[in-house]
Amino acid sequence: MAPQRILHPLLMDRRYWRNRLREQQLTRHGLMIVPRPDLSSGACDVQEVRFRAHDGLRLWGLLARCPLFREARPVRLRRIGPCDAPEIDRACVESGSVDWILQVPAGRRLEDRVLDVLRAFEVAESLEGVDPARISLATGDDGARPDEFLIASELRSGSIVG
Repeated sequence: MAPQRILHPLLMDRRYWRNRLREQQLTRHGLMIVPRPDLSSGACDVQEVRFRAHDGLRLWGLLARCPLFREARPVRLRRIGPCDAPEIDRACVESGSVDWILQVPAGRRLEDRVLDVLRAFEVAESLEGVDPARISLATGDDGARPDEFLIASELRSGSIVG
């Protein structure tokens, strides 16, 4: 596993995030879910998920799950770059987890990406068939977590103080 990067102390200060988090709460997520039969199969149901970020920008991703599992399932959130084609992790879906791929818009600032991840958590927690206590953030190909995942995890856990 790659060593954890050191982030600027301001990015790990709850006071820095207080107003941004308040702004996040004031914006409705405007969730829209569209079935994607072109990407689905008998063992993998794929849906396109669109929702609003704190600043009104429309975020996009794919959500894949096995329709054979009826109980609440864990979610693995992954991110891809603006030019990357999303690929469903079939092994993740077949193991009973929900594979959620979030595409990061081009030129998005780190602070906004953190809030986008927190919004993705909110959306995932509202979905039927998802276990809100088991939402995890995937690591990158290099084994490291993206900075926005590190900060969002700390904000959610309450580890960031201030």
